[in-house]
Amino acid sequence: MRVVFRVDSSLEIGTGHVMRCLTLGEYLRNNGVDVSFICRKHSGNLISKVISKGFHIFELELLDSPINDHTLFHSHWLGVTQQQDAEQSKDILKKLKPDWLVVDHYALDHEWESELKNLSNKLMVIDDLADRKHNCDMLLDQTFGRNEEHYKELVPKSCEVLIGAEYSLLRPDFSTWRPYSLKKRINPTFKTLLIALGGVDAENHTEDILIRLMNCTLPKDIKVTIVLGRLAPHLQGVKTRVKKLNYEAEIKVDIENMAEVMANSDLAIGAAGSSTWERCCMGLPTIQVILAKNQVFLAESLAKIDAAVIIDEPNTLESLINNSFSWMHHVSISSSKITDGTGACKVGDQMTKGMVKVRLEEFGEVNLINYVNMNRYEQSYVLKMRNEHSVKRWMYSQQDISDQEHYNFIQKLNTNREALYFLVKFKSTIVGSINFSNI
Repeated sequence: MRVVFRVDSSLEIGTGHVMRCLTLGEYLRNNGVDVSFICRKHSGNLISKVISKGFHIFELELLDSPINDHTLFHSHWLGVTQQQDAEQSKDILKKLKPDWLVVDHYALDHEWESELKNLSNKLMVIDDLADRKHNCDMLLDQTFGRNEEHYKELVPKSCEVLIGAEYSLLRPDFSTWRPYSLKKRINPTFKTLLIALGGVDAENHTEDILIRLMNCTLPKDIKVTIVLGRLAPHLQGVKTRVKKLNYEAEIKVDIENMAEVMANSDLAIGAAGSSTWERCCMGLPTIQVILAKNQVFLAESLAKIDAAVIIDEPNTLESLINNSFSWMHHVSISSSKITDGTGACKVGDQMTKGMVKVRLEEFGEVNLINYVNMNRYEQSYVLKMRNEHSVKRWMYSQQDISDQEHYNFIQKLNTNREALYFLVKFKSTIVGSINFSNI
């Protein structure tokens, strides 16, 4: 099976679109899918990031004089017309002949999709605006509060629509760190503050927040962590500002352990973008900052159910920080119910449903799911199988394995290059487990 992603990143677009596609791409690759990317070389792109993850990438050149066809609100993000982008992408797709073409781009709609749809078996759109028509077989919108009615007139009737935060595309380490993070918040404390306003933060909201924090009543032993990408244009300015602060602060650049950082943070100030789902999975109480018009719907939807608080007229940053203990606990509980971090598994399984990954002559279709990509139900079922008397009596250790031991074992598989464990499914039924050792 082959999947191709068409997605971009830049100083204006940000990093979120590429990062969520990487998450889905890694899940698919871990389950035997051949994954490639098509990205344009915008200023501030993440092409090197995609390559560092081991994916093959096809690079589209940036024109000396970018063209904007003005057909969509975000058309200027593309740098060329939809027709030009489609023509450039066609040459690549004709060679690859993908089973799925996945497009995640606010500057592309049904015009581009209709040009390329016949070059792949199926076409999937990742969107969270619900502001334009699509010609696709599957659409994913992971926005909390969104429903199928928002896309009723925007996609074909035959389109399968995956709606809601349960499908949020988070890396496996978020569901891994979730139990620790939620347990930590049973008795809230405020000793660590996370500030993450996007990997690029082109308008330098981070420094503005740091200045405003000077007027807040922060704990004397507070530790502030600031997360930015290496391409953030104001990174040096933020570093200079940090040196002038009267509290302990550190800047983390291009980190790979965001789940761990969030799990160990007591409170966050964050943008109302794609990182929202990461914070919800961790149950991390958050002061959300609306940085773009397309973030308003999500921020307000979460605020209505107390899953986050927003900086607005009645709620200034100062008042929210100074009265944090009055809202942190119930916001943590509400936000933790939004997503459990297994969205990539759900979406990936929908894409691969009905596609043969392994074919045994006698049995027909058999699917193998890497242990590190199992959802919570699958993890629990594997443990149940392992502890059955008829199974464990053949094991090296015949004692029951605890939940924590099972969890730790799966965690170690993320970095183990000498062993692979797979859950075996016959059609949709779990039938067993298989492992390869001494690789």
